Amino acid sequence: MSFIDPREVAEIKSRLSLEDIVGRYVQLKTVGGRLMGPCPFHQETRASFSVTPDQGFYYCFGCQASGDIIEFFKNINGLDFNEAVTQLAAEAGVKLARQGGSPGPASMGRASVCREVNSWSNSFFGQHLQGSNGQKARLYLEKRQISQETAKAFGLGWSPDGWNNLKSFLESRGFTPEDGVEAGVLSRNERGRIYDRFRARLIFPIIALSGAVVAFGGRVMGDDEPKYLNSSESPIYTKGEHLYGLYQARTHITRSSRVLLTEGYLDVMALHQYGFENSCGILGTALTRAQVKRMAGLAREVVLIFDGDAPGQSAALKSAEMILQAGLTCRVLILPEGEDAHSLLVARGRQGLEDLLQKTTDGLDFCLKMLSTNKSPGETMKWVENFITHFKDLSWRSYYIPRVAHVLGLTEKELREKFTPAAQKTPGDTRVWSQQGKGAEQRDRELLTFAVCFPEDRTRLQNKNLGLVLTSQWARQFWDKLRVMHQDDLSALNEDESAFFVQSKMQRAQLEKEKTRILAQIEEFIDRCMTRMSTRNLKTALSRAQQSQDQDEVRRILQLLQKSF
Repeated sequence: MSFIDPREVAEIKSRLSLEDIVGRYVQLKTVGGRLMGPCPFHQETRASFSVTPDQGFYYCFGCQASGDIIEFFKNINGLDFNEAVTQLAAEAGVKLARQGGSPGPASMGRASVCREVNSWSNSFFGQHLQGSNGQKARLYLEKRQISQETAKAFGLGWSPDGWNNLKSFLESRGFTPEDGVEAGVLSRNERGRIYDRFRARLIFPIIALSGAVVAFGGRVMGDDEPKYLNSSESPIYTKGEHLYGLYQARTHITRSSRVLLTEGYLDVMALHQYGFENSCGILGTALTRAQVKRMAGLAREVVLIFDGDAPGQSAALKSAEMILQAGLTCRVLILPEGEDAHSLLVARGRQGLEDLLQKTTDGLDFCLKMLSTNKSPGETMKWVENFITHFKDLSWRSYYIPRVAHVLGLTEKELREKFTPAAQKTPGDTRVWSQQGKGAEQRDRELLTFAVCFPEDRTRLQNKNLGLVLTSQWARQFWDKLRVMHQDDLSALNEDESAFFVQSKMQRAQLEKEKTRILAQIEEFIDRCMTRMSTRNLKTALSRAQQSQDQDEVRRILQLLQKSF
């Protein structure tokens, strides 16, 4: 693996704004001098996620996720450290002087190889859409009234007919057929033969929020089956984790705090083309909690736009349930039977959909109406139990129980007794860095918090032997890393250490007011500890000298003890 110079990391962090990078994924608002928003790393919609741009760190008060711009970009996009630095370096215009490996396929990590394979495949498909053999696909898009601008914005492509076109192209770029199989763009049959997965299909790139192409969807132009085909899972693509068009829609979603969610590729593109640019689509057969979590970091409200047939209404019920359970506002628009978002927009235009959006149904009301119409009382109560007990936050249960009881004609008291425990024990933080510790461990944290906040004093503390007065192993290990840290580079810290570092940094403004007094107290405390240690060592040496009847050594040690007192 290649080595990245910490000075290059520091340069990247100086050129990029943490606020801008986080803002691509989370809607941030200024609260009390900090930027706050819903945490993208756990299921919560309250503003528990704090960003401090001047210090370059983020911290979630709910799940304790924390770190700097590198850590955020790495975790939000599922990258390793080197991959995150490489992508951010390209954005910042920082040239990395790597040591220990060349950037070719042979030296890449598997995820990096898959990203490169998909990037080259995307170029291959895009070129063929514009070539002579892409005419069939272009005519199809024209017939479906998808403009060239929209097709370009979504990076559409064409996979030519044939078994080895993409395979040969990738080999010419230095990739093996096995690389293509792992990336999900080539397939291997039972006899071991490797061939192009997509043949004679209109290609829809699936783009992660980082801007990287992670997979593809392909639609046949004729009657072949399957009608739609997706890339297989890979080190960079897991089914059910991404949303089609979310990359293109992300800035519009964060501005409006609202997302329109539909089902088909063309439906999403039509929505964007007609001005509903805060739209994205479900990838797969049904909405997943991972997809809901991605939307929750960007928006407060999800509007479901689903087909009016029975499968569409059933999908809307399941989707609304998950969205509500994530703490989001949900509205539901069931389209007239026989229509989808694309066909409706083509037939009625933007205003036609606007009129329907004015008549959306509240998500919970929709669910309860569907239940009362299509489910038995037993099935309805089972749904209610699953819906309410899913909420770990008792305040959310308290919000929904009266509404459910009112619509279903149940008593609120019975629902509360059934689904709300009399007492709920809040699990304590099991991390060793928990702020609930006392005694010596708490003093260790206080000493290290000061050292984190004021890097200019770390050498002074080292010369005073701070490491010798720390009582726990974790504190000593953290100090060993901290004293050699280069410009707040968190790459050497583990998850708990990183969380403690960021929590400590957030206290700098408060500590700075009394920094001189606190530093003097710390130095005085270290001096007292060193004196006690010296005295203890002298007493041990005196005992040994007395046992060996070395009178000269006894006198010398007694003189030293007298001076220490």
